[in-house]
Amino acid sequence: MTRPFAFLLVLSLPGLSLAAPAEEQDVERGQRVRVTTTAGERLTGRVGDKSSDALVVELDEEGGSRSIRLADVTSVETGRPQSRCRAAWSSGKWWALIGAASGTTLAFQHEQVREDGATVAEAAALGAWSGGLLGGLIGAAIGALSPGEEWVRVSPAVGAGRGEFSLSVTLTF
Repeated sequence: MTRPFAFLLVLSLPGLSLAAPAEEQDVERGQRVRVTTTAGERLTGRVGDKSSDALVVELDEEGGSRSIRLADVTSVETGRPQSRCRAAWSSGKWWALIGAASGTTLAFQHEQVREDGATVAEAAALGAWSGGLLGGLIGAAIGALSPGEEWVRVSPAVGAGRGEFSLSVTLTF
């Protein structure tokens, strides 16, 4: 009874994607990619050329190019510029969490500050609220000023496409 319940619980998680024989998506010449190989290398660059058994990536760092056999590719992700709004939201919520956590330290200093009539819990709540607000605003500004890139996985997991399935869990905050 517990196994079916656990399986249903896992399937009901938000952001869960179950890809039964995943379809291979194509990458275009000149498209920005991040390729992970079976050797554990992560190469970032643009697609130079592709054939049925190899992919040529023009690397960002070294300025050269590298031919990678498709059998050695673990995953391929395509990059696209992230919108300023999305980057501000993403960065702002993390900075708000950090600011709120550091703001709760006000409760530990409450005896030294000796606020008039405020309890330790009220000092912690005030610190968490003000730290979270200030941290969120600072993080949103930083995210909006440097949005960066979003990476989207385009190749299936290794082994998919041969009658197997892959399970991918993505939790977003």
